[in-house]
Amino acid sequence: MPQVHWRMGNHVRIIIFIVTLSLVILWSCWEKLPEDLFPSRSYIGCQPETVKVLMESYTVNLSSFTPGFNAKPTLISPEELQYIEEELKWPAPPINVTAANQATSAHTSSYALLNPRELYSVGDVITVMITARDGLKNPKTYGGDFFQAKLFNAELKASVFGQVFDHNNGTYTANFMLLWEGLAKVSIRMIHSSEAVQVLLRHRELEPDKVYFLGVFRNGSQAEEVVCNAQRSVRLMLGSPCCCEYRHPITDETWVCRKPQNLPCSAWVSHKMGGYQAILSSLESSLLHGSVTKVILTGGDVQVSVSHHEPVLALKQLNLHTSDKSGPFEAVDVGNNIRMVWRAHGLPLRTSVTPYADLHYISSEVDTLAGGQHSVVVFTIWAHFTTFPLIMYLRRLASIRQAILSLLQRAPESLVVIKTANTGYSDVYGSDWLSWQLDSALRIMFKNLPVVFIDVWQMTSCYRSPDNIHPPRDVIENEVDMFLSFVCPK
Repeated sequence: MPQVHWRMGNHVRIIIFIVTLSLVILWSCWEKLPEDLFPSRSYIGCQPETVKVLMESYTVNLSSFTPGFNAKPTLISPEELQYIEEELKWPAPPINVTAANQATSAHTSSYALLNPRELYSVGDVITVMITARDGLKNPKTYGGDFFQAKLFNAELKASVFGQVFDHNNGTYTANFMLLWEGLAKVSIRMIHSSEAVQVLLRHRELEPDKVYFLGVFRNGSQAEEVVCNAQRSVRLMLGSPCCCEYRHPITDETWVCRKPQNLPCSAWVSHKMGGYQAILSSLESSLLHGSVTKVILTGGDVQVSVSHHEPVLALKQLNLHTSDKSGPFEAVDVGNNIRMVWRAHGLPLRTSVTPYADLHYISSEVDTLAGGQHSVVVFTIWAHFTTFPLIMYLRRLASIRQAILSLLQRAPESLVVIKTANTGYSDVYGSDWLSWQLDSALRIMFKNLPVVFIDVWQMTSCYRSPDNIHPPRDVIENEVDMFLSFVCPK
């Protein structure tokens, strides 16, 4: 299990923030990426009258979802869909709770070190037992809670990710490898109760328009803004002529906007974030409230004893007069013959006003590359898909995978790097559980390809900084170090 060492030297190598949405094309060993910014989320709405069943387990059947009208056959086989569905299946509570105190509570749950010893050696593995209880202190008899575990030493600035195993009976075990000398302290956090996970799952699959977008239409001095989204929905089509549907000729991705009152569909010029409109019952809101999300468990202060500057930017960014959030951006190092291009992935995208023409799908962008031994393609895609049904994300991954396969067939020397998801979200619009599901699907769909994964999930799960969807500089430095070990191994 990898340990993350956080170095704060004077000669820090920064290649940029690949932690956002994106496709990156590099020539040689350096890159520079600007950080994107998501709009601030509003508080979760509480409208109990809209949810008649307070807590009912939900099962995903991927084959039942269709991404849009007249969609072409998917690039995912039914067998692969079934396999992914099984791999991502999450245990549902056998009962429907009617009050928040019936759900798992981090305040009453606990953990303890199994078979403790006075002294351990570097390389040993320790196991911690987690006992889940509800808000009334009753032991839970079923699993499905979402925990994150880490082992750390604050003075050494060292930490390691712990793998949590669900025994489906209210108990869990977390394993840690001891990777440094000195003290190591255990920290267990309950990210979501099993009951809260069901809320996230149900709203992901059944309320795909809880985040909405705006399309800007313009013709001369006349302009209109209308609601847009990746799928048709009642709220999208309500009270307006329907609809302008845009289908990419290569990827077959679709985007739907309400029809402007006075402008044609061809007048669409820009895209931007609209807002948040999730509808949650009072019980669902309480299960996802900040007071019960990402709470550290008590565990008797478990710790074990183990024996044994400023960045220098090489690239000069060109001013392309593009969106400062979505790009595209370009930087060069003429002396070392390096060219770097960054752009945000195609819709859906939570961002500021961006010309639609600047939003390219990753798969279509990869198709334009010749590739070769001096080419590196880096992409990450997940954060803007947490609000949509899983099948939509799988279809996007399938199109990207097809493009990557084609690239590697015509230029096998090309290096393809995938940055995984990271932690940092905590609500119905982007919980860590939702991110974990997408990250798991990403790894499954690309596991048999000759690509490199930069595992940022483990880094951010065990790092000492507060949760942030945009990790701090220390994490970026470690991402860059790991990335460069593949790009420039000599």
